[in-house]
Amino acid sequence: MPENTPAPTPSRANYGFALYLGSYTAFGIFLIWAFVPDSVLHAMGLTYWPQKYWAIAIPIHLLVTFSLFIFCFYPALNLTLVPPMDDIRILTDKYAIHPHPHNFRMNQNRDCGIPPVSDLPMSEVCRQLYMTNNNH
Repeated sequence: MPENTPAPTPSRANYGFALYLGSYTAFGIFLIWAFVPDSVLHAMGLTYWPQKYWAIAIPIHLLVTFSLFIFCFYPALNLTLVPPMDDIRILTDKYAIHPHPHNFRMNQNRDCGIPPVSDLPMSEVCRQLYMTNNNH
């Protein structure tokens, strides 16, 4: 039974080495095709090559595709993973530290010193931020 582990094995090392050599060979052929004039390539007997236009067009298309992914698709994908604004998971989770009932109101804690560390309830945050009168 084969192991499902990312640890190096001899077969993975062979595949990695073959991919390493293949990628450098393909990049070298690309550079020769892009920079060596057609007259030199024809003199060497290499007559069927794509137009030099594609030496510039392919990297630019790849860069535009990558940029489009980074600036549009990746943030959109992250937005699909965020719960809706009315979902309870935005307000609390299993790691929340609920405050003691006496520490809900910040104004009552002035005489008691610093309250213990806890997450503030959303109702208290809204009350402190948005209530304009002092008759809470």
